[in-house]
Amino acid sequence: MWVVALLTLSMTQPLHRCVELMGAARVAAPVAVVPTIVVPPAPVAVPAPPRPVPPALALAEHSRYRVDYGVLEIGELELAIAAATPGATLVHADGHGAGGLFGLGHMENRIATDFDLSRLESRRWDNARSGGEGDLRDRAEQTAAGQVSLVRERPGDTHAPVPTRATLAAPLLDPLGFLLRLRVEPPGSRPGDPPQILYVLDGQALWRVTITNAGRGPAPEGIVADVPTLRLEVEAEPIRWDGVADVGERAHRSLKLWLSDDAARVPLRLEVPVGIANVVVALTDIDRRPALVR
Repeated sequence: MWVVALLTLSMTQPLHRCVELMGAARVAAPVAVVPTIVVPPAPVAVPAPPRPVPPALALAEHSRYRVDYGVLEIGELELAIAAATPGATLVHADGHGAGGLFGLGHMENRIATDFDLSRLESRRWDNARSGGEGDLRDRAEQTAAGQVSLVRERPGDTHAPVPTRATLAAPLLDPLGFLLRLRVEPPGSRPGDPPQILYVLDGQALWRVTITNAGRGPAPEGIVADVPTLRLEVEAEPIRWDGVADVGERAHRSLKLWLSDDAARVPLRLEVPVGIANVVVALTDIDRRPALVR
């Protein structure tokens, strides 16, 4: 459900030219000449204007989603995004998803991420999961584009986790950071615009994700808000760290994602074909308001 950021100094005369000019002055007149050194005033520091806030992240937001598989409700999802204040370099977001199918076990996933507003990538994130393959917690920090440090923790493990460092040729996004990136900068919609290619790390599983803007249109059936939408076609390919396709247990995924066609670009609906039906994540409630000023 989760595949469902100059100062230039110059000299007007070289030093050796200044010496030549002073020597010429002494030859022309036998009077001692004391050169006058004019020290220019120190430049006044002009404060940089506040960093513009992406409209999609300008308000504090709390939203809820229902997760269905075919005609069955199998879970729910909550997202909370702090408002990005003027001049901020990071915005924080939290996600919590829980559910199960036919009562065959309960799964839960929590993600907390700090999204870099200038680089449009995940700076650091914490992804905790329970159920399925057991309890896991993956923490990551991206110090520069594509340079990431990973730590995996398992409850009850007596050994201290050993960080793993990896370098990729492109910046990484966690699943929640991926949504924020699409809201701030979705792919272009003009004919001939190339698809957007992003790299998403879900736990320690790496995906190369290709996003195509499929155009604007009315809201699909089942969306609570009757607003125009922007539909994105998403292809998620599992890859290894060297960029080669991963032909193991992970399957290629095709997704459809609808965003509101306005400045907020709220995620409205996600469809993922799985087996005989689609997993559908649909918005049920949202609250957007200015951040509280303390």
